[in-house]
Amino acid sequence: MYVAAATLIKIMTKQKAIEEMLQGNKVTHRHFSSDEWVTMEDGKIVLEDGVKCHPLEFWKYRTDVSFNEDWDLYISK
Repeated sequence: MYVAAATLIKIMTKQKAIEEMLQGNKVTHRHFSSDEWVTMEDGKIVLEDGVKCHPLEFWKYRTDVSFNEDWDLYISK
């Protein structure tokens, strides 16, 4: 697993990642680059670049089964 700008500390399922995001925690995925993360704020998905979108919009482009697992908490160095 490639790790540069972040430390991956715990592999989790999509459901667990959503629970973490709902608590305001940043999560990343093995398909993301080392500086990409996602969280939730006021019911919206928030990306590392500040873009906000509805959860349905975010997930409609991430339907592959690979997005059902391999999520990690994102901790910046």
